[in-house]
Amino acid sequence: MRKVPSQPRRPDPAARITALSVVLSLGLLAVLFAAYWVYDSQLALAQAADSTSDVFTALALGWAVRVGAQPPDENHPFGHYSAQPIAALFTAMLAGALAVSVAREAIGAIMGGAIPRLDWPLAGAFALKVVAKTALARWAGAQGRRLRSPALRAIAVDARNDVLVGLVGLVGFGAARLGWPGLDAWIALPVAVWVGVAGVLLGMENVRMLMGEAPEDDRQRELLAMARAVPGVVDAHSLRARSAGAKIALWVQVKVDPELSIRAGHDIGEAVERRLLEEDDVCEAVAHVDVE
Repeated sequence: MRKVPSQPRRPDPAARITALSVVLSLGLLAVLFAAYWVYDSQLALAQAADSTSDVFTALALGWAVRVGAQPPDENHPFGHYSAQPIAALFTAMLAGALAVSVAREAIGAIMGGAIPRLDWPLAGAFALKVVAKTALARWAGAQGRRLRSPALRAIAVDARNDVLVGLVGLVGFGAARLGWPGLDAWIALPVAVWVGVAGVLLGMENVRMLMGEAPEDDRQRELLAMARAVPGVVDAHSLRARSAGAKIALWVQVKVDPELSIRAGHDIGEAVERRLLEEDDVCEAVAHVDVE
């Protein structure tokens, strides 16, 4: 049994948050690139590159949320749930390219002995990123946990990373103001590494999802307990689950009273499937009914 929308849904919080992330990242990109242009700060360039990655991340996830919410059709009988990991893979590759670009610029500045101008508006740009991304991380994280949304969890993790990157920028600014202006380019290097590593980890996670990796053991135990709690089920076991894009497809064997009729056993199996499909992260559930 597959999950099929039965009525129009209310506005999706994931769509609203991804749209906000796009707008926020575009604004930060403009501010940080302007700071790089005016002050020749490699940290500002690194942060602008990170915000560029954020823009494409949010756009890709926004597209994936919209496509993934579409019901199954003739060409996609099992739904469109692979849209989110595909978009995330694109984002991961972009992050890697941006990391290489930032590292190259920072190494060039180090070799050339470039000294940035250090005025307080530069620190203000870094602080703005820290404050804005902190708010986004808290909102997206809370909604992601409530809705079990991989897209929102990805935005929350990315925003938390941006907070740390912004704090690194503030540290670099402070060090430069204290007499070590050359640290601006040096600190840009770990920021580039951070962006690149985040891209690699994101890519690995979503490749595993596309390969049909099983969800966490704790989640499988939760789903099995839900099947056992359905009225008429004597026991449930042999649960098998795999990733179906951003969702879970699962198969479970349920045991019923051998005195029941075939029809009654079939109804219990369907009840198990319906209960499992009530979970936001489950897109397909099959219950095999047995009396042994």
